[in-house]
Amino acid sequence: MFDLNRVIQFVNTAWAVMHGYKTTDELIGKQISVFHTEEQMASDVIPCIEEAERRNQFAGRLGHVRRDGTPFFTEMLMVVFNDDAGRAMGLVGFATDITKQERTEGELRQYRCHMEELIKQRTEALEAAKSRLQGQITEHEQVGQKLKQQTAELSAANEQLREQICESERSKDKLEQHRDKLEQRLKQQSDELMTVEAQLQDEITRRKKQEDYYKQQTNAIIDAGERLRTRINELSVHGPIGESDMLKVTDSVKAAASLDYDEKAVLENIFQQNLVLQKPKLDSAVREDS
Repeated sequence: MFDLNRVIQFVNTAWAVMHGYKTTDELIGKQISVFHTEEQMASDVIPCIEEAERRNQFAGRLGHVRRDGTPFFTEMLMVVFNDDAGRAMGLVGFATDITKQERTEGELRQYRCHMEELIKQRTEALEAAKSRLQGQITEHEQVGQKLKQQTAELSAANEQLREQICESERSKDKLEQHRDKLEQRLKQQSDELMTVEAQLQDEITRRKKQEDYYKQQTNAIIDAGERLRTRINELSVHGPIGESDMLKVTDSVKAAASLDYDEKAVLENIFQQNLVLQKPKLDSAVREDS
């Protein structure tokens, strides 16, 4: 119970417990705003109280708040009580906590919205499926006609395919025979190639040895040529070449006689050219001695 100034005059234990209070005494003399948020007071509670004062009562849903600040909903009945003279003195309020009911109704509303959405989606899906099915039926009828035509074509193609298979089998046998011949020929050529490779390797080795031998002989010829040139220079300084000197030179030439024929010819050619080059010096020396 609260007076027209909205000050609490009486509250029972059930009301106190519902709002999170342990005793009723701590609520007497306080404003009814302890049971509501500022937003609830402004938007719901005050308008409902004013309606109850005009009509002597109010019945409806109002938002409350517990001591710890938790909001909850109630079904509320407010009745104006008067004094003996019939003048309004305040209001009596009765409240029922409908938090579970509100939660259930909210869940039901969500479930209903969800079901409506599912039904809408299923309906749209069914309509789309119906359209697709109708199209598929038409398409299947067309495909059936094509299949009949293709079946006849396939029967004819099947006969041709059988003939081609027989021909392919014959060609396969010929190819296998040809492959065997090619493999034999390839093996033979591979063996021949290995033989030629071995011969080529032997020839490379022989050429290498011959090249080394020619280098040695060339160096020997060069050394012999140098010795001949030195000897001729010595003879041109000391006087004309006598028989004994010629024999010595001849011995130098014979020293190269053990060389191959081509190498000896090269050596003799070098000796003859040196004689030609040294002949003016030898003649001059003879004249001076005479």
